[in-house]
Amino acid sequence: MSKVTAPEVPAALQTPPRLRQPVFRVRRIGYIVLALQLVGFFVWSTILYSHFALTPDFAQYNQAWYLIAHGNLNPHDTLGRFQFWQNHSEFMLWPLALLYWVWPHSVDLLWLQDLGVVAAEAVAFTWLCEIAQRYRPGRDAAWLAGAGIVLLAANPWILWAVSFDFHFETLGISFAALLAWDLANGRRRAWAWVAPLLACGDVTGTYMAAIGLGLLITSRGARLRAAVVAGIGLAAVLLITLVHGNMGSAHGLQAYAYLAVPGAKATGHVPLAVLATGIATHPLRVLGVLWGKRGDIWANLAPSGLLGLGFLPLLPLILVVVLENSLFHGVLFAEPLFQSLPIYVMMPVATVGALGWLTRRHRRAGLVLTALLVAQAIGWSAVWGVRAPGHWLRVPGSAAETLARLEARIPPSAEVIVSQGVVGRFAEHAHVEALLGPGFHPVSPEGAWFVILPGKGVETQSTGSAMALVAELEGPLHATMIADAHGVWAFRWHPPAGVNTIRVPGLAPIPAWTTPGSAGRAVTTGPLTGWHVTSTGGKGYVVSGLAWQVAAGRYRAAVSLSATGPVNVEVWDDTGDALLARRIIPATDGVESVVMAVNATTRYHESVYSGWGPFRATFVQPPAGQRVEVRVWSPGSGTVNVYGAQLTGVHQVTAGS
Repeated sequence: MSKVTAPEVPAALQTPPRLRQPVFRVRRIGYIVLALQLVGFFVWSTILYSHFALTPDFAQYNQAWYLIAHGNLNPHDTLGRFQFWQNHSEFMLWPLALLYWVWPHSVDLLWLQDLGVVAAEAVAFTWLCEIAQRYRPGRDAAWLAGAGIVLLAANPWILWAVSFDFHFETLGISFAALLAWDLANGRRRAWAWVAPLLACGDVTGTYMAAIGLGLLITSRGARLRAAVVAGIGLAAVLLITLVHGNMGSAHGLQAYAYLAVPGAKATGHVPLAVLATGIATHPLRVLGVLWGKRGDIWANLAPSGLLGLGFLPLLPLILVVVLENSLFHGVLFAEPLFQSLPIYVMMPVATVGALGWLTRRHRRAGLVLTALLVAQAIGWSAVWGVRAPGHWLRVPGSAAETLARLEARIPPSAEVIVSQGVVGRFAEHAHVEALLGPGFHPVSPEGAWFVILPGKGVETQSTGSAMALVAELEGPLHATMIADAHGVWAFRWHPPAGVNTIRVPGLAPIPAWTTPGSAGRAVTTGPLTGWHVTSTGGKGYVVSGLAWQVAAGRYRAAVSLSATGPVNVEVWDDTGDALLARRIIPATDGVESVVMAVNATTRYHESVYSGWGPFRATFVQPPAGQRVEVRVWSPGSGTVNVYGAQLTGVHQVTAGS
């Protein structure tokens, strides 16, 4: 019997030996994971855009992007009140403005952001696969590379970073990753990434300086090149500071003046020499601030593997990001978000490098530690990844549809003043303002459009302030109401001659027709003074949501209403979900004013979710004070008409009283 042999496979079709190695199979899987992540980010960004979940940070870039595309090459940032280039010297936006004419919708910026972050992850993953193969060829390298893709793809803060508006750190990180990778491998093309990285602004200039420093302390043969890279990055940051090109971050380095001169304000001016000397000679101040923010430092570092701090080439980059964010006033930059992206993207590379070194010397210990770091990363994802939708999506679909119709209706030449939680998509105008709270806003003589969402979106303005502004526009200011649907109010106002500002009220009376309850219906016919909420005949709150953000103290609530049957007037502290006062009214003889003493001296603290166990992080807290709300409840047995409510202070509790 003749022997049958398999046909020989041509050499050109044979799988190269290196691709048969386990690490290359993991590498292909990793790229697939990142591709799926990119698609997911595109979908998520589109959802955020369609729900108007875009705040003033997005508005600043959207406004400049739109104006540059239409020929204004030196646009004025009306939200920051400076020329846009002075925000962070992010000159990359000028060439990106050409994309407007490819697809004229500002969701382009969000998609670019997604692409930049995932591209950086792809570079980091490629690099860590090379490191793993160098330290432990074979199955151990595959195990380390697999751990690396988990540290990247499972990190919840990357999702949170692309969820928060648009920022150039998300584009700069891709160029930073390419620069670090190419420098580490001695490639000449590394210089190609210098200009685009610097064009992403002053913050990414600090990345460049730190990358150069990492190469300087670890590579004897490339110290001159490393010094040049570090010097260029440092010089760019100093130059931007000297020409006031970083006003978007509290005047750049001046934000750290309090570390050198106690009591110094970020808006002041402390000479750079005094700033550097003061910080260097008072290290305990620096250590005290860092210790106070140890929770957020842990939250930023832990999901990517703390062991990466032992990888010297990337240690300066990680430390620079930690220091520049954590030493900033408050937790605004210390909290896990876009500003710490270099940690989330580059720390896995450093962690795999440290694990590879350990595994080569103590294989079992290295592999066990790798498994523990992977488990920790999955834990962070399980606790925080699922929180993203609830944190960022605050505008219901019905309200978003109303906003979309308004956006299409407002002419491009109009000035717009919009609630800060949704102002981002309304920024394609030469003049846009965000409603942040009580105060004065400039208004052009040609008038302005107002879009107000009391209690919707990620808002800093209190419900009472927003509703009082609605009442002002509809009442004494005689603005034209454009929309009143699904919690969205829109007006067009032409100010009288000589008037160039509008005052947003604070603690002011609120008309009931702005906030009917589940058992109430707004009556807005006839003279404005007669507008009110009437009961529908059902059991429940005729009016709810008449709320003010106030300091702890004693107040007097006055409610104007009429009732043919029993009705309950209630005052609640929504911050603590506590009933402060209740009066049962059998009936009224016409319209009466029900006055109640309100004891709101107990301080309740509204806090955002902070995680549990070792998976904790501290975020910026909600506005200070108590949310005091007036509600009117009916058993449904009579007719109730509510006209308005007012809260006046009697005695506020001060600190220590």
